[in-house]
Amino acid sequence: MIFSKFTTDDVVAGRVNQVSSGMFATGSLTLNQTTFQSSSQQANSLTGSNEYDVKNGQYYIDVYSGGERYFSVAYGDYANSGSSFFNVPDNGVAEVYSNETKVIYSQYKNALLQPSDDKFSFANGNINTQIDSECIFVVNFSADKYQDQIDPGQIQINISGANGQFSYIDDSSVINETRNVYNLISGSVVNGVPTPYTQGGTTEAVYEGIGLFYPSNGMVVFNAIQLDDVVDITSGEIGSNRTDNNYSTSRDGYWRNWLSKFYNSIVKSNVNMSIRKSEFVPSTNYFIRVKNKEFNYSNNPTLVSPGGSNQKPKGTIIYQDLITNPKTYITTVGLYNDNNELLAIGKLSRPTQKSFDNELLIKCRIDF
Repeated sequence: MIFSKFTTDDVVAGRVNQVSSGMFATGSLTLNQTTFQSSSQQANSLTGSNEYDVKNGQYYIDVYSGGERYFSVAYGDYANSGSSFFNVPDNGVAEVYSNETKVIYSQYKNALLQPSDDKFSFANGNINTQIDSECIFVVNFSADKYQDQIDPGQIQINISGANGQFSYIDDSSVINETRNVYNLISGSVVNGVPTPYTQGGTTEAVYEGIGLFYPSNGMVVFNAIQLDDVVDITSGEIGSNRTDNNYSTSRDGYWRNWLSKFYNSIVKSNVNMSIRKSEFVPSTNYFIRVKNKEFNYSNNPTLVSPGGSNQKPKGTIIYQDLITNPKTYITTVGLYNDNNELLAIGKLSRPTQKSFDNELLIKCRIDF
């Protein structure tokens, strides 16, 4: 018997397998943050030129390592503070603002928040106490790097400032729930184990209103004001100089300093960023049931006589044992369609004996 048709019980479709690995080159879970370069540095090192997209640096900064882009950083402001301006002569308007920061805040608000939410809210003190922020820093990871999601409990980002170096993880290991968004807390990931930091002799994680983590979107949103208060990456410029609906800070170019200073706070952290990503692969399982009466003979022409004067009659099995007690060794399984066209081949790890005295069950999984 050569072919055996599958029944409905033999095919199990709709299965999804989670394949996880490190996000960085060669599947590494960690990468030292001092290896990151801005887009202008990357262009200069590769081509001898610092030419790149004019929006890059004005709206965001792409961040590279080893020639590969891993993420971009951006600053957004609900009230548009910090947007650049330009003069329009002879029209009665001294200055016109280009709304970079407001556009960025709105972009991420529309992408990540519910329609009823107007501002980003962060857990502060405990998970049930929320504070709103009109200023955000965003770390937006490249979709081709994190694939389907960044795994909760498997991300660590480090920020350095005048107050020292701080490490942040998500709180999935604290709340033990599956959510679309998690709060950032102080902590680290060591050998794949997330460890929240505690303060004051307590065993509870400390919420400081620092940030939010969106696993499926591959984004981390920091509360810029709170982050600056804790880490001090802008020497207090965000909190002290920013005033809602007052764009005076843009005249001093502060907003570009905030973006570049946030980038610098990442690349100056001489510790490892840790990220594990996952891909969810749909698959179909085929259960190949080799019954005791099936596949015991071979179609190999060397097993039968070719005929001739000194040979057994043509077509006769040469070896008597193959008539009374045949044994074969299965090495390969082929999957065919209804037109007998070969679609896939599966190889067994080693030849497996088959006879009338035994049966085999072989599972073949195809990932799509």
